[in-house]
Amino acid sequence: MNSSIILGSNLPPLPEELLVARDRGEVLFIVGAGASYPAPSSLPDFGGLVADIYAEVDAAMKGPLSELRKPKPLEWDKIAGMLTHQQRTELKFFAQHDYDVVLGMLERRIDGDPSKMSTLRRAARRVLERTVEPNPLHSALVRLGQRFGQTLLVTTNFDRLLSIAAKKEKYSSEAFALGEIPNPSRSTEFAGILHIHGMLPLKSQRGSALILTDQDFGDAYLRRHIITSFLYDAARIFHLVLVGYSANDSPVRYLLNAIAADERHFVDLKPRYAFVGCDPSDARTPVEWQSRGITPITYDKADNHKALSKVLSRWAEIIPDKRNTSRVEKHLVSIAKLDPDTPEGHAGQSFIRYYVGRSNPTEQAELSRLLASKDASPKWLAFLNHLVRETARGR
Repeated sequence: MNSSIILGSNLPPLPEELLVARDRGEVLFIVGAGASYPAPSSLPDFGGLVADIYAEVDAAMKGPLSELRKPKPLEWDKIAGMLTHQQRTELKFFAQHDYDVVLGMLERRIDGDPSKMSTLRRAARRVLERTVEPNPLHSALVRLGQRFGQTLLVTTNFDRLLSIAAKKEKYSSEAFALGEIPNPSRSTEFAGILHIHGMLPLKSQRGSALILTDQDFGDAYLRRHIITSFLYDAARIFHLVLVGYSANDSPVRYLLNAIAADERHFVDLKPRYAFVGCDPSDARTPVEWQSRGITPITYDKADNHKALSKVLSRWAEIIPDKRNTSRVEKHLVSIAKLDPDTPEGHAGQSFIRYYVGRSNPTEQAELSRLLASKDASPKWLAFLNHLVRETARGR
């Protein structure tokens, strides 16, 4: 099934196979820092987190790191100034986006032997425990992450914004981290907001250790294989969908390598996708994801990745959910007003094909009555009748 569904103008097309898999409870969203970046959350990405930690513990590095965060920064060695050799080395690795390595260097420099209560980790918690609110992207992901009446989402974020959004939307919001995370399963009981890199406390709920440094990542991904094993199993059961990631960040490379490497060992891996923000003329970034065995769903990253929030919110509005009945009907009515032979009509046909495929005979009859009551073109009714017959034969 290679057809795509367009949910609105200026929105990226979504693979029909992916929408169908989500409706069947066969999709697992993996949520990155980009989901917590839009307002009103406005949390930093990993590079921003590292810069904020330095501002807390090493003021001399604040200016040089701010320079490297600019859209067109100077070369790192031109802004090192009076820094020590150790600071200059950390600056070099920051410029290379090796943020986990930078934090490992910083922790060893200021704390010696790493510990759960190191200066670096206390500073990280101060930076991360700012009072912030979920944004529309969190709400959309929570709704898309509903599986058999429970919330199922994986995140590498430390923040608890998905849990807060789930509670606001009156969905289950139980969260697990690290060793408490349940093993992936087809069971309807496999659920939770799963923080594979650790999580912060939330009110009376305790948090966990945080995976921050190169030593932490090496231990979790390479030595003990905690996260790697989880992802291996998940990739054989679910269509994995990455949201809020850039392929450049070093922690993301651990994640992507774990997801992609298993392809050589198993032939039963499900398709994997990533929502990828890029300029419309950028052909290189999608290829980077494809080379890792991940299908990119590209969108225009303009206006702080606004299209990502729009397409996921729109998708969340048309999933089979009692809350969405009026929204879906409104969308169907808007399609009925189109000429099916126009480009917009072709997009409408893709949605009706998907809708009929997921509907029962009663819902299909209701759709036929809806189209007739809105004076839809006879072509729509003929198209619908053809789909219903085709679907009946398929079943």
